[in-house]
Amino acid sequence: MEVGNKLNRSPLDRVLGRLDDLDEVNLGILVQRLARERKLLETVFDVIRDGVLVLDDEGFLTYSNQQGRTLIGLRDNNSEKINIRKASPEIARALGLDRKQDSSYPEVVMREMQITYPETRQLRIYAVPIERSDQKDEASNKAGLAVVMTDVTEELDDLNAKIESEKVSSIMDLAAGVAHELGNPLNSINIHLQLLQRNLEANEKSQKSLYSCIKEVKRLDGIIAHFLKAIRPTDPDLKKINLLQIIEETVRLREKEIHAKKTSVSMEAGVREPMIHADAEQIKQVFFNVIGNALDAIGENSDIRIITGIDDNYVFAKIVDQGSGIKKEDISRVFEPYFTTKKSGHGIGMMIVHRIMRDHGGEVGIDSKEGSGTIVTLNFPRKSIQRTLLESSNP
Repeated sequence: MEVGNKLNRSPLDRVLGRLDDLDEVNLGILVQRLARERKLLETVFDVIRDGVLVLDDEGFLTYSNQQGRTLIGLRDNNSEKINIRKASPEIARALGLDRKQDSSYPEVVMREMQITYPETRQLRIYAVPIERSDQKDEASNKAGLAVVMTDVTEELDDLNAKIESEKVSSIMDLAAGVAHELGNPLNSINIHLQLLQRNLEANEKSQKSLYSCIKEVKRLDGIIAHFLKAIRPTDPDLKKINLLQIIEETVRLREKEIHAKKTSVSMEAGVREPMIHADAEQIKQVFFNVIGNALDAIGENSDIRIITGIDDNYVFAKIVDQGSGIKKEDISRVFEPYFTTKKSGHGIGMMIVHRIMRDHGGEVGIDSKEGSGTIVTLNFPRKSIQRTLLESSNP
């Protein structure tokens, strides 16, 4: 066992293990070599465009490159041993560190969010726990968190232009999906119409069949309405709405799929009336897409939890499933247009969710672990977006 441990040790571990055998000259050479290698790595990290932060298990900053310090507003001489909760409360909240006082970091975190200090920027944050190599206990092997921050402020404008230029292709892809969705209700309508033809004299049976036809036609109308809103984005018509009511209406739209999969959707409301300023139909589209993804990810006899509540800045909703989860290498691409892991997916559902949330001044975040499930967090600002935009335009 001891021989195996020696073979698995890194070159640095083996060198450090012989420190007691080094004389003063060789020790000095080793220190100089390590210093040169550290300087080389720092130079490489300082020239990349992404911000890099390394946090210890208590949230203190142990390393940051030049871009990382710039994005969170730290001076070079004031970047050691500062807690991320103090340096950047917005990023700490996005990582969940404002609620966690322990070292229990999540498996992987991806966020697209807006920060307002030191200037207003849109960031894509990707964070992965750093594991201790000397710990076998999974519960205690989290040594810290590596955080990569990408400034996507300009990229968002380019993305909108790309979406417009590829709209024809998007419509064709969407049309294929809509045609598939229309198949089942049309088949049901056809069956009931045949029954109506055979039972013209049986009024009661005819009325039931007619009712079923009308219900399926309404379902078709809802699918087409969502389709049209997806391909024709408009500015949100902001009104004060109850988020719980929107969620309940959206769940009803997915009722047939929920029953078909023998699953259940439970709601856990932190407050009775979580009010937001939003476009009701666009927010329905958001929940329609997210709940649909959750249904695709879970198996039969599973459940989906929707948790709502309020914190200092946001009214939030969390959609929690215990499905297949998302691979680490895929989670950073979830909001990209046309990226999908589904065989029949078109890769625009979460892109639409992201666009609508951004237009409402909100945020969407994803916490996921492959094989364990996914949590999608939707944050809606407690102030009206119109008031926020007005304030930001004033000097």
